[in-house]
Amino acid sequence: MKSKKITYFRYFSLFFIIAVLLFIAGCTGVTVSSTVTTTYNGNGSTAGTVPVDPASPYEYGATVTVLGNTGDLIRINGGGTSYYFIGWNTKADGSASDQAEGSTFTIGVSNVILYAQWTPYVLRDIGPAGGYIFYDKGYYSKADFTIVKAEGNGTVPITPTYDSWRYLEAAPSNQSTGAAWGCVNTSIWGADGIAVGTGKQNTIDIEAGCTTSGTAADICANLSLGGYSDWFLPSIDELYFIYMNLKGYGVGGFASGSYWSSSETEGGGYKAWGQGFGSGIKYNDYKGHTKRVRAVRAF
Repeated sequence: MKSKKITYFRYFSLFFIIAVLLFIAGCTGVTVSSTVTTTYNGNGSTAGTVPVDPASPYEYGATVTVLGNTGDLIRINGGGTSYYFIGWNTKADGSASDQAEGSTFTIGVSNVILYAQWTPYVLRDIGPAGGYIFYDKGYYSKADFTIVKAEGNGTVPITPTYDSWRYLEAAPSNQSTGAAWGCVNTSIWGADGIAVGTGKQNTIDIEAGCTTSGTAADICANLSLGGYSDWFLPSIDELYFIYMNLKGYGVGGFASGSYWSSSETEGGGYKAWGQGFGSGIKYNDYKGHTKRVRAVRAF
């Protein structure tokens, strides 16, 4: 009787071991799942939208092609630092696997989150419109405005809209190799700003006071490039920073000739400021003369 019990125990033990082995073998051949997803995370982005993978969810072992920054994500933190997108990583802090646009990976059994990776803009980086950054103010500032009281009780302010910028970028190539400043013998009211930050208003004033098409300012004001149409002709001080921070480093493909600024001289019916990109000298010249043109924008 005792030997039969031992035999039964042995058979039971053998059956149990076989069952466990079959279970393990079944687990190693991972079953196909349709719930494994790939999603994208802006990781601190302040504008734009994250991409949505149209092929997700994936089956185990499928190949995933990494998307680009298709939703134009941007990031500006509370301290006023602007960042540009450099790719994705499987961890928010960038400590895991980098995934560049167009790269591929094989998906496993777990969902994958790809986090946007950011780095601060510095001089000579490529800006949002594909131009070269030539000026960093160091902080974001907002245009001056007058608070308008709400109609009725006169106590609740209406939130105004205004521009806020920190960086200036120059277009990646010339807009003209020979354009006149234009409107000789016509003094353009308001187009006498020379400092950094005045080029945009100069250009607006030139367009308002000089209806001649094809002038240096007109070319810039009507430029649509890199998905942006807010380009303008730089002031003379802005143009000097282009010379110093781009031409001086061999960046941007600038010729050694002269470029027009948007800054008219005092009593400027006849003359405006130009910048020599060979000599580095800024000088006033007859507005009917032709010079090179390079548009800029602020962001």
